[in-house]
Amino acid sequence: MTRRILAITALVVLAPLLTTTPAQARATDLVVLNWNVHGESADMGAIAGQIRAAGADIVTVQEIHRRPDADQVRQLADALGWHISANAHFGAGDNPGPCDDPQSGQAGNAILSSFPIVERVTIRLTDFATCPVNRSMAGAKLDLGGGSSVTVFTTHLSPGLSATSVARREAQADKVRTYLGSRTGVILTGDFNAPPTDALSRRFVSAGWLDTGARYADEPTLGDARIDYVYTRGITVTGGDVLPTTLSDHRPIVMRMTR
Repeated sequence: MTRRILAITALVVLAPLLTTTPAQARATDLVVLNWNVHGESADMGAIAGQIRAAGADIVTVQEIHRRPDADQVRQLADALGWHISANAHFGAGDNPGPCDDPQSGQAGNAILSSFPIVERVTIRLTDFATCPVNRSMAGAKLDLGGGSSVTVFTTHLSPGLSATSVARREAQADKVRTYLGSRTGVILTGDFNAPPTDALSRRFVSAGWLDTGARYADEPTLGDARIDYVYTRGITVTGGDVLPTTLSDHRPIVMRMTR
């Protein structure tokens, strides 16, 4: 009996050493790359090469297409060596052709990662009957291991400088902020089609989002304008760059962070 009591006592003493709580989880270094890849003209093999060179383990993409004869999401996942089901999520926005001439397949945003995706969501931001192109936001929760996770969202807001276009874009941004609310531990990326000085961009900052580009990579992402973003809330960001490449009309943003 004495021996049995001693054995039970030893197990009780050792148990805390064998258990990892979320508070004890080791921090995970992340490299996030966001890129509008310019749809059907994208060379997914070359884009995958740029992603690998950047060391990215979380990739968010806009203007990516899935058609029966050319599934760019699968092409990119295969080129990166990531599983199309476990490591990729596609959030459809609209058809890949002219918005008033539907074609087979879909166009939208994608999240790919070397970390397994454990939850997925696609939020529709518009519901136009014909033109302009409908917009959406894709979201995914990634399992970083050791009880740690991070949630990633990506979107592509409507372009244009007319009063109608601006109002349309601001309404989409309002839906994004409303959906995300006050969540923390979140990465929000995308092509927002608005410079940092725009009221739309300032509202994200006022809502507590860190514009990582303003702090670490304040360089143009399309022509001479910075309209692509990596926002974070509740995540430590340590540095970043805008990569000089001509593989798309947009240049990718790379951010290094710890979760």
